[in-house]
Amino acid sequence: MSTIETIGADRAGTSEIRRSSTPSRTVTIVALVSWFGRAMLKRRTRMHLSELSNELLEDIGIAPAEARREVKRFFWD
Repeated sequence: MSTIETIGADRAGTSEIRRSSTPSRTVTIVALVSWFGRAMLKRRTRMHLSELSNELLEDIGIAPAEARREVKRFFWD
């Protein structure tokens, strides 16, 4: 995302171009918070998966070995 250019008058009366990086920073922060929220959701669902019995895992079509492998993954993966 690019910065927004604004034209303002300086003290001498001439105009200058100022660049505002606030929108870019805001977008970056929002994207980071969003990514972190998704990563924590993955972590929670993987922890719930670890609590299921082998019979329940088979009922939903997941082998116990697959569930263990999924639970061991990092939260950002």
